[in-house]
Amino acid sequence: MGWAAVNAQSPLRIIFVCTGNICRSPIAEGIFRARLVEAGMDQRAVIDSAGMHAMVGQPPEPYAIELAQEYGADISTLQARQFELEDFKKFDHFIAMDFGHLDYLQATHPVESTLNISLLLDDVGGFKKLEVPDPYRRDRGEYEFSARLINIGVGRLIEQLC
Repeated sequence: MGWAAVNAQSPLRIIFVCTGNICRSPIAEGIFRARLVEAGMDQRAVIDSAGMHAMVGQPPEPYAIELAQEYGADISTLQARQFELEDFKKFDHFIAMDFGHLDYLQATHPVESTLNISLLLDDVGGFKKLEVPDPYRRDRGEYEFSARLINIGVGRLIEQLC
């Protein structure tokens, strides 16, 4: 995956991408940010999330806020934003929640770039290329399942950075 450790010379610039930016990617952003704070690595990091079809300006879904809190992350003040091609200039690491997001990022990124584009659950627990299911408009159990998978993926990312 080619992850570079967070340091003064190369700050970590990472964006999590999903569909509406009100469920999966804000949970991932929040949990990742909380883990960086715990590891004392948050000072040199730029962390964000966006949606391919964002519900611009909307807060995360109530279950998303609740479950992120259970993992130590407060995402209640986040607002959904649209992923923009300009993001390819602002971030180095693009973490997709599912194959559709991954395909879009790989198809639209600048050809000459050295960006890292991957699935959050790529190569986790011996599995290759797993998606985080979209819990939007589903019950709390679906949100719990997605949040648990996101936490696992975020834990892997943190291990790679430390």
